[in-house]
Amino acid sequence: MSQDETAKIAEQVSLLMQLDRTRHHVGTELDMAALANVPAYIASVFEQANAVGSDLSPADLYEQVNKRISQLQAQVYLMRVEMENRFERDPARIYEDPLAISAYGERLETITTSPKSFSFEPAILAHGWYPAEINENGAAHRWMRPGDVSLACVPHLGTVDQSLEIEGYALEPEQLEELKIRAGETVAEIETGTTSPQHFTARLTLSGAALKSANYLPVEFTMSDFRQPNSQDTRMLGVNVSRFVCRPASPEAQGAA
Repeated sequence: MSQDETAKIAEQVSLLMQLDRTRHHVGTELDMAALANVPAYIASVFEQANAVGSDLSPADLYEQVNKRISQLQAQVYLMRVEMENRFERDPARIYEDPLAISAYGERLETITTSPKSFSFEPAILAHGWYPAEINENGAAHRWMRPGDVSLACVPHLGTVDQSLEIEGYALEPEQLEELKIRAGETVAEIETGTTSPQHFTARLTLSGAALKSANYLPVEFTMSDFRQPNSQDTRMLGVNVSRFVCRPASPEAQGAA
């Protein structure tokens, strides 16, 4: 027996001895207590995203709650359509039901060909922002807070070429000089308003191939100039973002919408 063969055998024996010494000391069972915290953590993320930073009238509050419940009802409806028409041995049979075709066909057509517009509502998963505020028109907006980066995850149109427009403003035009917005390797073009230079529109041009990995597009905001709005409001504010608009890049797709 050669020295190399002897060394391999010794390595395996050493490994087995280590496993034997630890088999009564290192647990292999799932930590259900830790796993139970996962739903609570996810719920806390949505809870923070759904927070409203301003006073609402009962009518405004009902409108916000009703909108969110309606979105959930639509999602549950589509899941039920799929589950009730799924055949485990032949998944393609789901398309034999006209209702399933109608529900999913309309959904896919709407997703890929129609512009999709959001205020900074709970549909936008975010980190690095102050709580959402509601303006007089019922639209949500949020301020950047100091930090290395502020993140907004935006639902996109799917694996089609598209553009994302982001609208917002700063307290002072000079703050926009250091503002950078990017999604992955794509850097946004930022245009300021001619009559109101503190307002801006950022545009990201995105390929469908770059969007195939997830249903949300992570958009990073960075800036270094944060300012206090007044003596009563002691927050240090970056830019305020109020709207995200996804548009299909193809003119034919826009015409079909």
